[in-house]
Formats: sequence, C-alpha cells, structure tokens
Amino acid sequence: MSSNHYLSSKRHLFERLQQLRSVLNFSETSIDIVEFFRLEFKFLEIFIALQSFTDEHHNMLDVFQKAQALFQDALVNFSELHLAEYFDFCTFKVQNKILLTKLEIRGKYSFPKISSLPLISENKDGTAIPKFVTKFLNAVMKNLRDLMKLGDNHLLHGVHRELKLLKNFLYFVSERFIDHQRQHYVNFFTHVLAVAGHASMLAWLYFSGCGYEDQDVALSEMNVLLFLQMKFKPIQQCVRKIFVDVLQSLKLSIQSGWYPNVQSQKAVDSEYRFVVAILHNLAVLSPNSNSSEKVPLKDHLAILEQMISFLRANITRVMIPGLEFLRDIDTVVIDVGLMMYSLYEGEWEKEYIELRELNRSLVLDLMGNIQCINTAIYVTIRKSFQLNLPRIHGLGYVDFLLNNLKELQTIHSDSLASVANPLQIIQMELEGLQPFLEAIAEEQHKGIDQIQHCATQLFDIAYEVEYLVDARISREAPVWCIERWLLDIMKEIALIKDMAAEIHEMKMVGGAVNAVTAHKSSNLVRSSRMNQEIIGFEDVIEKLRDQLIKGTKGRDVISIVGMPGLGKTTLAYRLYYDRSVSSHFDIRAQCCVSQLYSRKELLMAILSDAITEKFERSKKQPDELADQLRRKQPDELADQLRKTLLPRRYLILVDDVWETSVWDDLVGCFNDANNGSRIILTTRNLEVANYTRFQSDPLQLRMFNDDESWELLRKMVVGEESCSPLLTKVGQQIAKKCGQLPLSVVLVAGILAELEKEEECWKQFANNLEDNVLPVRELTWLWISQGFVKSCEGKSLEDIAQGYLEDLIGRNLVMGTKTSSRGKTKACRIHDLLHDFCKERAKEENFLLWIKRNENAGPSSCFDSHNRLAHHMSISTVGDWSSCWSHVGSVFLIDDPAWQSRDLLYQIYTFKFLKVLNMMNILVDYFPTGLVYLRFFAAKVSLRDYNSIIDNSWKLEVLMLQNTNFSRIMPLPIRVRNMVKLRHLQIGNCCFSKELLENFENLYDLQTLSTPFIAEVQDVELILRKTPNLRILEFEIQVFENFQYGILNIPTRIEKLCIYCHNFRPGKVPKIIPFSISAPSLRSLTLCGFYLHHQHLSEIASLQNLQALRLLLIHFENEEWKVSNGEFLRLRSLKLQLIESIKEWRCIGDDAFPQLERLVLHGCPFLKEIPSCFEDISSLLSIELWHCNESVVKSARVIQETQVEDYQNSGFQVFIHDDHAFIKV
Repeated sequence: MSSNHYLSSKRHLFERLQQLRSVLNFSETSIDIVEFFRLEFKFLEIFIALQSFTDEHHNMLDVFQKAQALFQDALVNFSELHLAEYFDFCTFKVQNKILLTKLEIRGKYSFPKISSLPLISENKDGTAIPKFVTKFLNAVMKNLRDLMKLGDNHLLHGVHRELKLLKNFLYFVSERFIDHQRQHYVNFFTHVLAVAGHASMLAWLYFSGCGYEDQDVALSEMNVLLFLQMKFKPIQQCVRKIFVDVLQSLKLSIQSGWYPNVQSQKAVDSEYRFVVAILHNLAVLSPNSNSSEKVPLKDHLAILEQMISFLRANITRVMIPGLEFLRDIDTVVIDVGLMMYSLYEGEWEKEYIELRELNRSLVLDLMGNIQCINTAIYVTIRKSFQLNLPRIHGLGYVDFLLNNLKELQTIHSDSLASVANPLQIIQMELEGLQPFLEAIAEEQHKGIDQIQHCATQLFDIAYEVEYLVDARISREAPVWCIERWLLDIMKEIALIKDMAAEIHEMKMVGGAVNAVTAHKSSNLVRSSRMNQEIIGFEDVIEKLRDQLIKGTKGRDVISIVGMPGLGKTTLAYRLYYDRSVSSHFDIRAQCCVSQLYSRKELLMAILSDAITEKFERSKKQPDELADQLRRKQPDELADQLRKTLLPRRYLILVDDVWETSVWDDLVGCFNDANNGSRIILTTRNLEVANYTRFQSDPLQLRMFNDDESWELLRKMVVGEESCSPLLTKVGQQIAKKCGQLPLSVVLVAGILAELEKEEECWKQFANNLEDNVLPVRELTWLWISQGFVKSCEGKSLEDIAQGYLEDLIGRNLVMGTKTSSRGKTKACRIHDLLHDFCKERAKEENFLLWIKRNENAGPSSCFDSHNRLAHHMSISTVGDWSSCWSHVGSVFLIDDPAWQSRDLLYQIYTFKFLKVLNMMNILVDYFPTGLVYLRFFAAKVSLRDYNSIIDNSWKLEVLMLQNTNFSRIMPLPIRVRNMVKLRHLQIGNCCFSKELLENFENLYDLQTLSTPFIAEVQDVELILRKTPNLRILEFEIQVFENFQYGILNIPTRIEKLCIYCHNFRPGKVPKIIPFSISAPSLRSLTLCGFYLHHQHLSEIASLQNLQALRLLLIHFENEEWKVSNGEFLRLRSLKLQLIESIKEWRCIGDDAFPQLERLVLHGCPFLKEIPSCFEDISSLLSIELWHCNESVVKSARVIQETQVEDYQNSGFQVFIHDDHAFIKV
C-alpha cells in the first residue's frame, strides 16, 4: 500500500469511528466497542510510525504491510452498508484481524533502533524536532491514559508515570534547544522518541489485556518491565551518557552567554517539571548507588533533596524579571541533574572514560557542589523575592512586624528556637530605628536620597522577616536558608544604622546636605505655554486681571488653588499671556515646579526668562546662557535673579507648588520695590497658598457646574455643529459624570470625538464611566490593616488615619462628598483621572495589580510581583492565578454580588501572608482556615455555621459580615470570643449566642460594634462590660409581648450610639423601653422605634456634647415635642424621619438649638410647622423637607426670609423634595 493511500485510509477511518460514536441508536456496549477499535488503531498507527523511523524493519515488512492494510479493511467493514445489518459480524471480523496482526507483531517485535529523526531537514529554526517529539510523546501518553480506562492495571500506571517524568526532562531541554546540529541534542530527542514508542508498543502488547488475556506471550511481563526500567531510568551507561551529554551542552550554552527568554512562562515551568523528575530519581537512588559511597551519600542526598524541594516550591511562584536569575536557576538545575546521574552505579566501558572521570570529580566534591548550589538557590530566591516587593510602603508596617515578632516568638517558641537569637537581635535593632522612621514620617529628612533609600531598605527587611518567620513555622524553607538570610539581614541593618548616623551627623554639622539639594530629587518639569480657550471661570478672570494690573502697589501673590485637572495652570497661563497683563510688566518669567525638583534648576528657569526679557538684544545664544548659569552655585543664581528683577516691575508665574519649602527657596529673590510687582502661584494645597499670602486672599478655584461641563464637552466634540435633543441629553449625562473637572471633560471629549455621533453609542460610553464613593470609616480601617498608618503616642490609629485623609483633601487630591455633624469627612471619592494615574503608578511600583473582568490577563503577566490585588473578574478564572499569589498581602474582590465564590475560596489557602481580604460584594459559603496574618475580613455570608470563616485568624482587627439570609438571624461564630485584637466588628442580621456571651473574653481594643441583633437589654450591658474601650455602638433589639423590661444604661465612653428597636406596629402604640443615657462623650445619637416620654427627651437634650440627633419611627408622648430654653446646646444636625405621631413642636424660649446648622424633616405628614425660634438661629445653614405638608413648607420659607433678609445669612438654603421633583428655594 502506498504511503498516500495509507494516510487517506487512516484519516477516513478515524472520521468514521467518530461518526459512529455519535449515532443515537447505538447502545452503550456498541459505543464501547467503537472506542476499543479507535484505541487499537491508534496503537497500530504508532507501530507504523516507529517502523518509518528505522532502517531495521526488513523482518517486520510483512506485518508492517498487514497493519497498513487493516486501516482500509476496517474502513470498508465499518461502512454504513455493512454495519447497518451486520454490526456484530463486521466488528468480529475486524477484531479478529487486529488480534492476528497483534500476535504477529508481538512475536517479531525486536525493539528496532531509531536511525534518524523525522523533520531533520525542516529544522532550520531549531524547533521542528522538539515539537515533533513532544507531539509524539503526548499522543503516546494519551493512548496509555485511554488504555488505563479499560482496565485498572498498575503496570500501565507505572509506565505512564515514567513517561511523564521523561516528558518533564524533554520540556526542559526543548525550551533551551538552539542548535539542532549538535549531536547531543539529536541523540537525546532520538532516545525520547524511541523510549516513548517502545513503551507504547510494550504496554499495548503485554499490559493492556483488551480481551487477549488468555493468549500466550513471547516474553513475561516482568522481562518487559525490566526492559522499560532500563530505558526509562539512567541505569545503563549509554542512557546516562545521553542525559549527561545533553545537560553539559545546555550548561555550555548558558556559560557562553545564551539563555532563554525569561518572559516565557514555559521556560520557568519546564524548570519546575525537571526538578520534579530529579526528585523522583533521587527518591530511589540511594539503594542503587555504589556501596562504598552509601554512607556519605545518605546525608548529602538528604540536603540535596531538601534544597531542590525548596527550589521547586519557589520556581513557579516567583516571576524572575532578570535574565541572569533564570540563568542561575538553569545552572543549578543542570548541576543537580549532572550530580544525580553521576551517582548511579555500573560497570564502565572504555568508551565512557570521560564520563567516568566527570562523575568521579563530581562525587569527590559532592559537598562542595552542594554548597555552591546552596548559595545559588539562596541568592536567586532572595533576589526574586526582593524584586517583587512593593516599592511604596506604609509607615506603620514596621510597627506591625515588631508586634507580630513578639507574639509569634511566644506562640511558636519551639518552631523558632533555631533562629530565636537572630530574630531577637533584628527586633531590637528595628525598635532602635523607629525614631528614624518617625523622622521620615515627619519629613525631617526630606530631600536626602540616601535616607529615603535606607527607609525603603528597612521596609523591605520587614517584609522579608515576616516571610522567614512564617517559612520557619510552616517548615517550608530549609533551616540553612533561613539562618543565612537572617544573618545577611543583620549585616544590612548594621550598614543602614551607620549610614543613617553619618547623614544625621552631616545635618548637625552645618546643613551641608541641604546645600547639595533641598528637596527629594532634582528634576524640573518645564511646562508648555498654554493659551487655550477657556470655557467657564469668566467670573474670576476679570477679578484676577484687576488684581494683577490694578490692586496694591506693594508686591503681591495671586494664588490659584484647586485639585488636579481643575484648570489652575490653564487659567494662570491665560492671564500670563493676556496682552493687557503682559504689557503692564517690564519683566516676566515662569517656571513649573513638580513634587520633585532642585532649587538650582528652578532658579535657572526663572533667571533664563528674566534675562531674556531684560536684555532682548543680548547676543548670547540660549545654550551659551544655560551653560553660564549652570556653572554657578544656587546662592549665586539667587543673587543674580534678585539684581535682575530690581528695580523693575516683574510678573513671575510659579506653577504647581507642592510644599511651602519651595516658597522659602524663592521668596528672597522677589524684592518689594513698591511698584506693583506680582507673583502668580498655582497649587493644590491651600496651606501653601495661605503661607505665601501677602495681600490678596487665595482664589480657591471652584468646580465646573453642569452647564459649563456640557458646554466644554459639546464645543470639543461637535464644535459649532448642532446637537440633537436626544444626543444632548446623553451628552449632558456624560459631562456630569466627568466630576465637574475640566481636564476630565477634555480627556473624555477626546475619546467621544472618535465615536459615532449616535445616541446608543454615547449611552454605552456613558455607562462605562465610573463614579464610586468610598465610606471613610472602612477606608481608614483598610489603611490601618495594611500598615499604612504610623502609630503616635496619645492618638488612636483611626484618628491618625482620618488626619491623613483630611490632608489629602486639603491638597485637593481627594474630594469629600459627605460630612458628619462634627465636620469630619464621612465619604469621599477620587476623580477618575487621578484614579487611573494612581492605578498605573501602583502597578509600576509592585503595589497593586488591578484586574478587570474580560481583560486578557493571565497569571504569567503578574506572578507574585504585586502585593495587592483588586479583582474585577469572573470567579471561575481565579483558580488560574492561585499559584501566583504566594506573597500577596491584600485582595479586593469587586464584582456582581450574585456570583458564588466557592471556586475562589478553595484557592485562598495559598495566600499565606494575606492581611486584607475584602469580599463585601461576594457571597461566601466556604472559607479555608489558616490565614494567621489576616487583619481585615469583609464578606456576605449565608451559612448555618460559619465558624470556619475566621478559624485561626487570631490577629483579626476588622470583621465585617453581612448575613444575606434575612429570614433568619445567624449567631456569631463562637471563636469571636478569642479575637482579642478586634477593633471593629460590623455584623448585619447576626446575633450573639448565649454560649458566646457567657464565654466572652474582654475585648479591650474593640472600638466599633455595629448592628448585631440583641435579644435582651441585659445582653447589651454584658457586652458593654466586656468592651471597656468601645466608642461606637450600633445594635438592633426586638420587643415581644413577653419582653422583659430593664434599664438600658449607656456608659460614659460611647461617642456614637444607634439603637434600632423592632417595636413599631401599625395601629399600635409602641412599648416604652426604659433607658438612661449619661455619656458626656456622646456626639451622635440615632433612635429608631422608641416611645419617647418627655423625661427621655429631656435627658437627650441635656447631653453636653451631642452634635447629631436622628429620630426614626419615634412615637412622641401626647403627639408633641417641647424643647426648653438652653437645651441641645451643641447640636449641629437634627433629622426627624418617618414620624407620624408628632403634630406640635414648640420651643420654650429662644436659646434652644443655638448651634444648629442643618434640619431635615423626612416623612412627618402631620407636623403643623417648624418652631419660629429657628428664625433666630444664626448658625443655621439649611432646611431639607421630604413629604411634609404645605404648612411646614410655608414655615420653612418664612424662616428663610428672616435668615436672609434680617440676618444677612445669604448662605442659608431650603430644599424641598417630593416624589416627582426637587425644589431649591
């Protein structure tokens, strides 16, 4: 049969068999028979292929031709004409022919030698041969797996396992195969092809059964197995030579400077696979080694195996971004492979003298080789670990580490005994360096690069020590590696101490460091001249122009303050280039200051402009002038600038000033000649603007209103063209989503201009714009949990974190969207433009990896190089990433709340160093244990028992659980009683069980307890006794017919109290719930569902520090509320919601609510009017009405008229809402 005829028959036969499997009226038995034939012909295909690879098939020629003919015969027998009526007969004929052919193959099979590899002529790029051999091996293993399904034969499993190990070796070599002409490589691939083919044949002929169990065999199974062992394992010297030669060739390639593409995940994966193969061989090596070497080998091999296991555990978890590291790992793996093959015993023939000498030298220096590999593994893994560390750090992280070290050394003293001494020394040294870190936090060393570098090194050390402690406890790293790592860390800390002391001495001597640079680094960002048309701000341009041209004769600073993208720079340059302004001044100069700059280059920028304008006829070229200025010292430049500006009228534009120190560097150059000189200064920091003020107040640039945003967007997208009403409506929505920020409008307009001007297209674009508001309370908790907040004696971490946020708001980097009655920000947002920048920067600095659903991102693109993950993707894909997350510290999952998360939660056990797991939008029904570092956990739950959710999380500080099963109140996990570090416990639709309350430990750190369900008043008092430092208490309580009354005493330390009483029944008067509130620190109070007696109201009114009061579903005694003179002295916000029982509201005297700023009435349909005393409250800013009757609206308007006209309170506003509209009066 011709080759083409055979190939055609083969293709059509397999197609026919596939068709038969899909015939619906076939029985299951018939389908099994079809599958049996498919598998038999697959093995026949391998037999035929093997014969084509050898020149020794003359004795097999007859059976070779019969095997080819079988394909044509089977195709005829399996045709529809024959099969329809004679299925059993046709299949019997084919089966009998296969049996006879198989017996003949078994009788003549002589393991022919592969004479040449296929595709040798096509292997120009060095990839055809590896691909062919790999494909062939995969096909063989697939056939074996299918064969194993037909019967459980342990010998088949053994053959498959050995082929898998050989495949690991093949992958390692294939990924590094570069020169097909090297005979060593060709010999290796030929060997793999031969072993795979012969193993396939022998497994099929002797181990498969397949209905032939009773046939006589030419060889026993044991002889066949021994033959395969000789071919699989490097027992024979010829096999070892093949393996050693190919490894030596790879090593020479590496030493010559070649190494594979490190970005290839396959290259790293192949190293891991080869290590697995080496480990398997090491496991069975010792019994086979030379007897004279067994004793020393026993200890050496134990160390060697431990080292490779350590390398194996790290090889795929850590991405290695430097080529030299992958080369180092390759070298280690190859050396271990060479050593392993050198340890096999055997008689040496003359032709293998060189191999014998190589093995002898390796064996004699085994310990030396182990030490070399030891060093290579340690250095490689540590460098990889360090490169993957975040380059942006939280100042509180070292605090967190030190606290951890103390606790872990107590709890795991036995596990850490071998490294206790270096750990204690490191702990002591880091504690001694705490003042140094505090100085950095207070910016005392601002601008000194060496100090910043030292601080970064300390943070890196904190991460490393944390990893090493855990690795020692879990025994996942060898002791030798941990000990060496810790010793190196001790040396590095000593160097850091010396450097810090040296620089501190330089500062004390005379500020020599500041003479070099007064800031963090030297980099001037020169701004391009902007002269864009401005839309909006017409109301301020004329005012600023007057301040520049007219105004005071003394020098003045015109400061423009606003968040990034608001248009500060555009406005400043518009004024700078305004003809009426520019003609008014003799000299103009400009510079742009970034967060990183040098004083010298800043002075050069201003001086260059000033000299050019003063000496317009100067013959000096710009380059010549720059060189001349560069040769001068900063003080010389400052003196020259001062002389250049005097006595002329100058205008200086200083753009983007971050710190007050910039002004200190420049102000000495700006003398006051009383001639109307001006400095225009732009900054995002109001503190800077106030610091530089001479005469004029800083202008805080307002946000765009909606009309201005749409006008700018329309003009940039459609120009002067008309816009349809439908398109206008969508465009206005897009403009509104730009957050009132001009630069955001410009960026959005650039994208929108490229889209079709169609309503649906614009709607889709509008839906993709983000606008998320963050609750400040949870945001600050996250900061603390991740070590971003540096502790300060006398202040809580929460207050410090709130200060951080207020500073960001003050710098216009974050926008506050909601303010509490105390004036603190309750909710905030960051603009999309700045948000995108932060995400990109965080990615660059290994700080955060943001993964969106549907993005084509895979594990190989991130590995372990990011410390935090924000996941916006399908839960089903998360398993692919689990091996990359070994050192991730924070995970944020943000997605559809309806999705289930079991597939994800099975992977979380790999996040050993996880401190934050935020899954508030994910429904959790399972959670693995063992996250001992976890400090923040948030999720939705729907479980009968979720004790396992937080098992072993003894360091947990924030626990947020929301029970989604609203039909059932769930008891809190009993293990909560042992979470002595809890600071914030926020639980919805959950309760404290009796067992938990009775065995509750004192939670001294607990500050927030939010919305648990309480069964009895006595339970509240018990909880309060167990939480002596609680500041915020919010809970729900149910009142039944048989409810046991008790006095609810609220302790003095509580600052915020919310009680939701499920006591309200339509048509029934609520029961009186006695309570006593005597907390002088109470600032915020919310009551829901209570019957308030006059005594209760008086008690509330007398609270000295109460600033916010919210009454919801309250029943007032006698349907009235009397407020006496001098009550609610510090109340700033009052909300009455869904209260139908109040009709009369009277104030006795004029001194009630003297500091009230905001009044909200929501759903008080029977209230007649607002008391007239509100007309005289000078602090009142607004009244907001929802669903109130007309008389209340009328009284609000009277109050507004009095406030605005009589008391000149122009900022006072009244807001009226109903179901259909909102009216601002």
